[in-house]
Amino acid sequence: MKPSPWPDWMDHLLAKSKQYGGETLAGHTWDVLCRLADLYRLRPHLADGARLWHCLYWSAFLHDFGKAARGFQRRLHGGPKWAHRHEVLSLAFVDAIAHDLNEAEQRWVVAAIVSHHRDATEIAELYPSGLRRDPLIDLCNELDAETVAHLLRWLAECANRWRDPLGLTADVGAIDPQPCSVGAQRVRYWLRMYHDWVDTLDGEGSDARRPGILLRGLITSADHMASAHLRRLPPPIRLSWQDVAMRCNLSPDQVYPHQRQSAGQSAQSALLMAPTGSGKTEAALSWALGDGRNPPARIFYALPYQASMNAMYDRLRHTFGDDVVGLQHGRATQALYARFREGDEWSATAARRAQWEKNLNLLHARPLKVLSPYQLLKALFQLRGFEAMLTDYAHAAFIFDEIHAYEPERLALITGLMRYLREHFAARFFVMSATFPELIRDHLRIALGDTPLIRATPDVFDRFHRHRLHLRDGELTDPATITEIVEAVRNGKQVLVCANTVARAQMVRDLLTHAGLTDEHLILIHSRFTYGDRSRLEQAIGARCRSNSANRSPLALVATQVVEVSLDIDLDVLYSDPAPLEALLQRFGRVNRKAAKGICPVYVFRQPDDGQGVYGRDRDPERSGRIVRVTLAELEQHDGAIIDEAAINEWLDRIYADPVLNQQWRDAYQRMAQQVDLIIQGIRPFQSDEQREDEFERMFDGVDVVPQCFERDYVHLLVEERFIEANDYLVSISKQRFAILRNQGKLRPAEETGQRRVWVAQTPYDVRNGLSFGDDMVDMDWI
Repeated sequence: MKPSPWPDWMDHLLAKSKQYGGETLAGHTWDVLCRLADLYRLRPHLADGARLWHCLYWSAFLHDFGKAARGFQRRLHGGPKWAHRHEVLSLAFVDAIAHDLNEAEQRWVVAAIVSHHRDATEIAELYPSGLRRDPLIDLCNELDAETVAHLLRWLAECANRWRDPLGLTADVGAIDPQPCSVGAQRVRYWLRMYHDWVDTLDGEGSDARRPGILLRGLITSADHMASAHLRRLPPPIRLSWQDVAMRCNLSPDQVYPHQRQSAGQSAQSALLMAPTGSGKTEAALSWALGDGRNPPARIFYALPYQASMNAMYDRLRHTFGDDVVGLQHGRATQALYARFREGDEWSATAARRAQWEKNLNLLHARPLKVLSPYQLLKALFQLRGFEAMLTDYAHAAFIFDEIHAYEPERLALITGLMRYLREHFAARFFVMSATFPELIRDHLRIALGDTPLIRATPDVFDRFHRHRLHLRDGELTDPATITEIVEAVRNGKQVLVCANTVARAQMVRDLLTHAGLTDEHLILIHSRFTYGDRSRLEQAIGARCRSNSANRSPLALVATQVVEVSLDIDLDVLYSDPAPLEALLQRFGRVNRKAAKGICPVYVFRQPDDGQGVYGRDRDPERSGRIVRVTLAELEQHDGAIIDEAAINEWLDRIYADPVLNQQWRDAYQRMAQQVDLIIQGIRPFQSDEQREDEFERMFDGVDVVPQCFERDYVHLLVEERFIEANDYLVSISKQRFAILRNQGKLRPAEETGQRRVWVAQTPYDVRNGLSFGDDMVDMDWI
């Protein structure tokens, strides 16, 4: 709804072309101010006493004045490309309000205006100083006197009055705009002020850089939200922990003490150690929301694997609603598309909806977001748009589930980000796991400060006596074991079979098939399925194996590490390759999850004990896989016993007391921690870092290929520009495997894919086993 007064005399000036809605300049500016007001209500205490919102309001009002230029308007009406930057021309109008701003506030206003599209280096390259003819002269000549008069009248008659309907008068002061002339000299003056400040920030610390980050982050967020026609920024979740318990169907006597304790620690960061299946998710949400009176601006729920993220997204949107929860990871669009198709939506409609959900996540619009830590780390690496990311993390609550799942190098990156956000953006963190070895706990406390450790009470641990450990000689693939698994399924059991690599999981599935199990009683899941097939498998597993599933038919579920974290599945017995204790405990937690079946057996094999190229990689064969051998030595002390989960931390501390393991872990963590310190020292606003983009990408080992059998379908969808549906045919493989296949001549470029560089894998694929390579080498694809 338009505010009053409205600048009708300017309705001929556009901000967007007809292709993008044909919005008028005044209309778009009003939308930007509305979204800025939403951001103000979301984080009212962000300014810490400074006139941040005052400067942002006046910046946002002026930020697109330069779009009134003749060349820009011609471009919006289908004319030739315009060679200038409208945001630089907008600086010509700062003189109209500068008299009411001190020097620091002038810098802030100028920086917010001129940085809302391009980095400082790009602006400097386009408008260098010291040339015989200043390029700003031609830029300023793009505004005629009549247009300038229209803009100044708009500023004088509307700017102050629009504050009130936006609810901003408390923190945005009135300014009496003064007449000003548009000239290159004054634009150069303000541009020089901006670049001088950017240069000065190089020598400043993080506290001095924070205002610049907030300025750019907030104005770009408001501008992008308005351009995407987001009509309202959803408010934070205003529920109490009791409300969460009710929505999760927990009566007061079903709430565990550690869940109540978590709610009581909502004002600060905290650690939680509790058994798998004992309501850690509910505890985390209780911590985030507390009594509901001081809701966090945003809640971020971080998980390590895509399968667990997808499952948590389903779980949380069932609790809070589709409009509250977002999903963000490398294949989130595919996961969302699959879910919308299940709702009987047409493929084109589901694709549009999935794309819109992706855009909402990029716009930072969802109050609760499920994501991977690597999405958060983009801000640390200063990828484009990092200021908006960091602004979105301000005053937010972060939940990190199963922190044990990260290698020491990745953990150092995560804890470095935690420390930076806690110290400079008032973020708080809830880190939870079934296990917290002292080694990890110490580093978390360095990152989070004096942080309480909430532990499940002894009676809760006693209630979760649910597994009896059996160590087995030989391997998971031995004929006697395969026969035993088949018999268990035929006797009505749901059996979880965990292998450490994809190739090994495929082998186990084939052996079970040859031993008599049919597709009806056998599911295999790992990372080498197409994204479409994997999504369908995840949904099928949830339907058949969830704790409250009504379809608990006999089944052998063969899986890699994808089942380890936060999947709410509950099987009857486990057979597992040897692995580190943290991984084994997560596998145990998918069996008898609610401790409602008495004591269930979990079988761990003694061989192979070399880590299988997955755990404890090292060039020295004596050190390679040592974590597995030390774990097995500890498990020998408990063979045949019921697992006491209250004592697990003592097991872990003994394992990591091994001098070789301890030194390996500390060395790896410290190497990365030193790099993280340098990265944080280099974070500065108005400058994204393309070099670090390559550094960030190196953290990921996956390369997408399309199996040969799907090439025709894939190319057909690309030609029709149905990209989301096309991506359902892609499979992720490791970079090392990609190189090997290429050397073997088993990869070739897909034909007729336009500008997309896509490789076809000339190896077998089927919906039961996924992509197969048919060799005996160590398998690099272990998820």
